[in-house]
Amino acid sequence: MNTPLQFSLMLLLCLLYPAAQAAAGKCDQWPRGLVFVGLTDDGWQTYVVTKAGHAPANMHLDTEARTPIYTSAPESLIYIDDAGRVNQLSLQPRKGRVLLAPSSDASYAQPEFDPQNNALYLVQLKAGKSVDTDILRLDLATETAKPVVLQRSAQFEPKTARDWLYYSNVHCVVGCGKIIQEIWRYHTVSGIAEQVTLLNTISRQPVVDPQNDWLYFSSNAAGNYHIYRQSLTGQDSGRVEQLTQGAVTDMSPAIHQNRLYFIRHNATGSQLMCRDNDSGELLALALPGGVGDIRDLEIN
Repeated sequence: MNTPLQFSLMLLLCLLYPAAQAAAGKCDQWPRGLVFVGLTDDGWQTYVVTKAGHAPANMHLDTEARTPIYTSAPESLIYIDDAGRVNQLSLQPRKGRVLLAPSSDASYAQPEFDPQNNALYLVQLKAGKSVDTDILRLDLATETAKPVVLQRSAQFEPKTARDWLYYSNVHCVVGCGKIIQEIWRYHTVSGIAEQVTLLNTISRQPVVDPQNDWLYFSSNAAGNYHIYRQSLTGQDSGRVEQLTQGAVTDMSPAIHQNRLYFIRHNATGSQLMCRDNDSGELLALALPGGVGDIRDLEIN
């Protein structure tokens, strides 16, 4: 027979157990749209989570894809192939098309899908070089492209967030004693561009949470590359927080709901990390069998 104390303890455990399960489960479910490129015995392979909670599946592309992204409507992969062409591969049915091909005047990198306007943003490297780049907008319905960001120097890593296009801008190489790379954003309606970060170091790979409250990025402001975030709203707008620390290299932040995913490189190899932004809990996710290294993490 249970005593009143035992009954109270059992009731408390019953109340706490679902909460504990929910907290533990925040980082152990693969989000739909997560993409990365993993190194296997067969070379670099593209992995995609096409169903929430399912493990990443090898897409078995016939090329080594660079910076692949997943789109859900229509369900497809967009990537740069080993010949420098911009490809769109429909997954159901499996059918591909070339959107852009490189030329002597320009090559392309780092595609970013804009679902609101069925468009693709791309970095255009003039004469195939990264010292002077523009960001193009490619309308997927008409297959017409036009430049939208034409700042001096080089722009990289476009990332959409509602009516904003975030990107990194290298604005000082010669005369500064070091490379300075900051995050900027371009308003797709008004055409106004403005600088967002001001750390006077290398800050890159921007991504914004679904609420447009926080900008996440990788920076070497503290020496090693770590993940930071900067507030975009309210009285705290502009406040910067360092989220990861240690003798590691943390790159490629990606956001799903209130979880931060990123790639961590350390002395023992590479890991896919998940951080619960509510609790700050950090977890290393188990990669698919045979994957020894990873790059190009994205969630769309």
